[in-house]
Amino acid sequence: MALILHPTHAGFLLFLGFIIDRLNHYIGELRLLRKTLEAAKKQSRSFDDNKNGNSDDLKALSEEITSLKTKIGVLESESAAKVDEAKAAEAKAEAMKKQSEGLLLEYDRLLEENQNLQSQLRDIDQSLSHSDGKKN
Repeated sequence: MALILHPTHAGFLLFLGFIIDRLNHYIGELRLLRKTLEAAKKQSRSFDDNKNGNSDDLKALSEEITSLKTKIGVLESESAAKVDEAKAAEAKAEAMKKQSEGLLLEYDRLLEENQNLQSQLRDIDQSLSHSDGKKN
């Protein structure tokens, strides 16, 4: 029996493509967050090195660092939420794959049963036509 791509499989493959695209997007966001974090760390180090600077500059940089750290925390939590969402979507995709495999097996079983019943019907028709021919 030739293996044909079932419509549910095509949908499943499209869904997996979407999930992979989203994961790629979130990984890119994570890289950007890490670069931002590294820049904030470098700025913090340079801030610590130049503590003897102007107190107004020191205060402004301190506020900026605080706001950046807050932003980093928010972005990291968003990133974690997106990773959890991606894992849930992956689990759902796996469940859909198993379901589609089960449906495909059931379809094959029903197709075989249908073919057997049609064969039996043909045999009955042939035996009836032979018995009608013998009566005439």
